[in-house]
Amino acid sequence: MSDEFTLDMLDIPSGWRRGEGDWTGVAVAMARGETVEVIQEVGSTLWQKSLPEKHSLYWDGENLSTIKARIWISFTQRRFSPESALPKVQWHPRVLWIGIGCERGTGRELIETAIKQVCRAYHLAESAIAGIATIDTKAGEVGLLELCQERNWPLKTFAAEILSSVEVPNPSNIAAKAVGTPSVAEAAALCAVREENLTADERELTQISINHQRPSALICGSNPLLVPKQIFRSKNPPLSQGGVRAGSAVTVAVAVCPIEYLG
Repeated sequence: MSDEFTLDMLDIPSGWRRGEGDWTGVAVAMARGETVEVIQEVGSTLWQKSLPEKHSLYWDGENLSTIKARIWISFTQRRFSPESALPKVQWHPRVLWIGIGCERGTGRELIETAIKQVCRAYHLAESAIAGIATIDTKAGEVGLLELCQERNWPLKTFAAEILSSVEVPNPSNIAAKAVGTPSVAEAAALCAVREENLTADERELTQISINHQRPSALICGSNPLLVPKQIFRSKNPPLSQGGVRAGSAVTVAVAVCPIEYLG
């Protein structure tokens, strides 16, 4: 194995973010030419074509017996035991689209807290978030705009008639009467994934890797909705500058796209 091939030489797509792990330990194993297992659950596999002829990376399922390090590529937030002798790291392709429905005037803090709680409950990596999706009437919602600007997330918006055409597991008659669609969060998240898939179809040489054997992976084409809508409420929403009570409810849903966002 080449002793010149290092972790920093991997041609990882720009839409991937480094997660937790022993990056130094994995880098040392690679520099030594030791066996490093790669488990990729989502994201483009084009980076594999840039590997040198001699490298120490092997893929999940190759019946390895001498693994010295491991690289996970997924949207899952894993907690590695500090006592483990095997160094591990995780890359997070930006594949999660967060659908948001919220009352008018809902603050950034409540929206962000709701997203964090969903990610924590479902073991999702925040760094795997591609962006936010919602109904077009929320395009000027200050709380959403502030959060997207702060986190560098794109904001995708869709008209009510588009959202209402999407089949969702939890439609609401109340929402349909209020905003013209029985679903905002779930439908918007699914629309964002569909839009990204259409964009991906236009990319030349795009390859998708989805590991269907692992619990955290799913068949994105048939069931991209990873988290059904979750409703969060604030008992004491703050007053705005004009003395008006801010919005106190946020609905969050998460859909996963098979291709990472590269914007």
